[in-house]
Amino acid sequence: MSGVLKAHWRKIVVTVVLIVIAVAASIVLTQPPPKPTGKTLEVITRHDSSIWTIFEPAFLESDYAKQLNIVDIKWIAPEAHLWRDTIKATELDVAWGGGPTLFDQLIRDGQIQALEGTRVTSVVSEIPDSLGGAPMKRRDQQGRAVWVAAAISSFGFTVNQGFLNRYSLPTPQRWEDLADTTYLKPIRTISMGNAKDTTSNTRIYTIILQGFGWDKGWSILTRMAGNAKIYSGAGISVDVQSASDMGEVGVALSIDFYGYTSQLKNPDCKYIIPQGQSIINGDPIAVIKGTKKQEEAEAFVAWVLSAEGQSFWLKPVVNRMPVRQDAFDTPLGKNRTDLKRLYTETVQNIGISFDDDLALLYTDSVMYYFESVLTDLQSELREAWSALGKAKTEGRISDSRFEELALSLGKPVSWSEGGATQQFTLEYAKSINNRLRDDSAFRESMKSKWTSAARAQYAEILRTVS
Repeated sequence: MSGVLKAHWRKIVVTVVLIVIAVAASIVLTQPPPKPTGKTLEVITRHDSSIWTIFEPAFLESDYAKQLNIVDIKWIAPEAHLWRDTIKATELDVAWGGGPTLFDQLIRDGQIQALEGTRVTSVVSEIPDSLGGAPMKRRDQQGRAVWVAAAISSFGFTVNQGFLNRYSLPTPQRWEDLADTTYLKPIRTISMGNAKDTTSNTRIYTIILQGFGWDKGWSILTRMAGNAKIYSGAGISVDVQSASDMGEVGVALSIDFYGYTSQLKNPDCKYIIPQGQSIINGDPIAVIKGTKKQEEAEAFVAWVLSAEGQSFWLKPVVNRMPVRQDAFDTPLGKNRTDLKRLYTETVQNIGISFDDDLALLYTDSVMYYFESVLTDLQSELREAWSALGKAKTEGRISDSRFEELALSLGKPVSWSEGGATQQFTLEYAKSINNRLRDDSAFRESMKSKWTSAARAQYAEILRTVS
């Protein structure tokens, strides 16, 4: 082979080699970096993704996470009534958010465990035992904290002043205002959530039932529902709030941080705490019983309860109240004088005397009864309530007769069972609460009976005033 030919082939070989090297380098450079090796925490939560995306990266950058090689968090967010079965079926480490009743149910079912590590118990000791008369911790018989409030909330409603002005409606100040015919218009004026699908709205319903008593409380809830659109399904707390934000209704039942966020986004919106008619809620965090990562789970709890972790509630996209007042002394906290003022107003508001233990005894009954007689019968209820209001406006019934019939409209229903008459009294609700939770056939049977009885009750009111 001539020297010229050899040189030519060497150039070809060199060129091919360079091309192969370039292609290989390109492949390497375009490959995603390998995932870091370390531990993943599994968290069940009622918080939405706007909170995950704030807290997760901050925690993973903290010394708490780095010391224990925690590199990722997996979030799972089922509806509250599915938590018990989800925890049974899945290996989880932390439960976070959803309110005291949900976490008290987890204690009852043996699904969360006492906080025991030195680091977490040290931080827990810095959290107040109560705020505004509401407990911030739940302890076991040995005095160990089982759940601890990671944030606080109040409950009220968000008004859209533009909507209220458009329909010449007054600004409500109390729960019973929302049950008045003043808010009975051709368009729905209030947004509410189906009790089974929203822990925050269910808390409001139990506040009303305890604040006004069982019978009067159901009367108020029924009239409110007659003025309202009731949303159901996953994520409905957001839908309920958005209806007010967008001016589709004048009033939305709200947990406080939804109300504060609405105020920031829309100058027409204002969050109102019914004075003397609300409560402070400690929103818990806890460790799942049987976790294989107890130290890591307790580290996450400790960080969330630390002053640094608490400060992330104050981010404008979150707008929640920390359980620790010293969160306002952090760099983030010093910029939220607006929330500090609202924090002070919240903890100083004297509300009703609320019994968490009592609420635990009937919450499942309230959820399924509400769904049966209010959510599932919105059209029938609306027709009867509208006819009753019209009869009053036209002077066909007196004010006293109106009140009598309005009480009948929302009276806890009665039905025949085994040759006897049963009524949905407080004691009856407590007696079937656990069975409703555990026995799906019984639950569907009761819901059917309640829906039939309520439909007849609404029809009788309609016949009386038509």
